[in-house]
Amino acid sequence: MMLRKLTARALLLFALFYLFTRPVSAADLVNRTVVVLHAAADNVAGFLTRLN
Repeated sequence: MMLRKLTARALLLFALFYLFTRPVSAADLVNRTVVVLHAAADNVAGFLTRLN
């Protein structure tokens, strides 16, 4: 349990460090993640539509 909290905090600190030191890269990473998630949702919706 303590290792999980420590890992989560370390990842959060790294994300904040990355955000403040490279804001353009961080924004690009978020944008690409949203695009990938949108495409995945479209593919799942298309698959479920074809099942009917």
